Amino acid sequence: MMWRWIAITLAIGTILTSVPALAHEDHDKVQARPAAAAVHPGTPGLITDMTAEMDHGDMEMAAPKPMPQRLYSWLGRWHPAVVHFPIALFLVTGILEAVALLGRRAWLTDGTRVLIGLAAVSALVAAGLGWLAMGLPGPTADLTHTLHRWIGTAIALLGLATWWAKERSFRPGAGQAARRLYAALLATIVTAVLVNAYLGGMLTHGANHLRF
Repeated sequence: MMWRWIAITLAIGTILTSVPALAHEDHDKVQARPAAAAVHPGTPGLITDMTAEMDHGDMEMAAPKPMPQRLYSWLGRWHPAVVHFPIALFLVTGILEAVALLGRRAWLTDGTRVLIGLAAVSALVAAGLGWLAMGLPGPTADLTHTLHRWIGTAIALLGLATWWAKERSFRPGAGQAARRLYAALLATIVTAVLVNAYLGGMLTHGANHLRF
């Protein structure tokens, strides 16, 4: 039974994460070209040298990139779209589980088995695309980028653990310890998703994007 759920979840997750839903600006920042030096009249050869330098720079910018680099860049640009799926699915799962617990509606927890599986799969895809978008960690990376990278990676791993804990809680004879473990993991991942969503908003819209 568990493997059937996993197969169904993986199939649906693959379909969902392939839907084009680009909604945010690209993470890449365009670097400004250095300003040209002032041309003083009566200085022979200066205009010619500057023109040659500008032409050379334009040729470098227009040079085609290698296919692997173009592919990585293209895949990385899907991160802002795909990341909305695990965010929504984890949050909806948390809300349903809270309603099931507080409202004593245990039947709601049955549907969260599919939701948490889809969330875990899409979180892995989103994290992988995020690494392609940001590249390898470097010494010049700022704190916001660093936190967003590693919290997102932790969410992907926690998503798998939460999915496993959910399935474990449905096994015959599963006690309160299994349910508590699932609840603790889900609460942790919902908190991490909210924090990382805020950091992602800072990267795309600035630090004051939620100012009232």
